[in-house]
Amino acid sequence: MDLTEQLPVATPLVAGLLRLPATARARLTALSGVLAEFCERRELRLTKVLMEDPRVAPDRAIPDLIATRPVLYGIVLPSLAHLGTAELARERQQQLADVGTRLLLVRGAGAGSRADAPGRRIGRLTR
Repeated sequence: MDLTEQLPVATPLVAGLLRLPATARARLTALSGVLAEFCERRELRLTKVLMEDPRVAPDRAIPDLIATRPVLYGIVLPSLAHLGTAELARERQQQLADVGTRLLLVRGAGAGSRADAPGRRIGRLTR
């Protein structure tokens, strides 16, 4: 009988989302690094980082991430603020929860936890 530790296991795939002005290149680089480090510590593979500019209407980032849901373990964010304004963030959390997409937070309320539904914490991830 094989031990599970000896069997090949696929690394869970996640995508990152950053809500930053397009001109904030240094911040984009820094936060992309934070997401990558978070994923590395948790043995997740960061497949892409999408950026939304808050000065323009919300784009297709969340619908595009939802469309790739079958291959994604979840979406990683530096904090819930990267989902948008409070109203937009609640709406997006609900959209993600409705399709069962995990939301992983690096910091802030619920950091290191899955926030699968608005205002709901689901267990703590180990560091």
